[in-house]
Amino acid sequence: MPRFLLGLSLLLVATAAQAGPPTKFLQTQVDEVRALLKQDTGGDKAKGQALDAQLMGLIDPVMEFEQLSERALQKHWPTLKPEERSEFTTLFRELVFRSYLKKVRSANEDYSLVYEDEEARGRREAAVTVIAKTKKAEIELVFHLRAVKGKRFVADDVIIDEVSLVGNYREQFNKIIAKDGFGKLIEKMKKKLADLGGDPLPPMAPAAAPTNGEAAAPASAPASAAPASAAPASAAPASQP
Repeated sequence: MPRFLLGLSLLLVATAAQAGPPTKFLQTQVDEVRALLKQDTGGDKAKGQALDAQLMGLIDPVMEFEQLSERALQKHWPTLKPEERSEFTTLFRELVFRSYLKKVRSANEDYSLVYEDEEARGRREAAVTVIAKTKKAEIELVFHLRAVKGKRFVADDVIIDEVSLVGNYREQFNKIIAKDGFGKLIEKMKKKLADLGGDPLPPMAPAAAPTNGEAAAPASAPASAAPASAAPASAAPASQP
């Protein structure tokens, strides 16, 4: 399994650790997802779709796909019509989710995650470093989390062996758009989703309004992540759309 995709899938198998609210939040999400993944649908398609909806209900609020979509397309986003943005966000969300689940469900229990460090970055942000340990390698994951309200956090990016998740997708998308245009990118994304056998996911929940005087972080805010060019040669990129 490529190291980049392995890093994504390992998020769901973690060992407990004593840390601050951001790390505890991740641990809670992990436990809830693992509990759902243990459910046996018996091959029933309807039950499988219901389970996927439950899983997405946990992942959606943390990933904030609308903001991630804008940051993944970056300079191309302002040039798109509202319906193009909506279509891209829907496809991007489904592709990330289906690729993620495919790797998780095909993985075994021969690895673990150890929460190693939590670094505060301002009043509302933190970087949580996790070491994924397998029999053959150790992979560093750094989750860039932002507090939004109460005890909830959202992920602005995940750095896997110094490769930015958002930056990695942005590089792929830029190449396709520069060569063949936005329409070709949508076509490739649809084909990839079909290859993954993805059924339509439940609609995205509307973004929560800021509370207690908090200002919503702009979707165009730059990632506090290492650029994709900083990736070591051994780090494999995510699959092309």
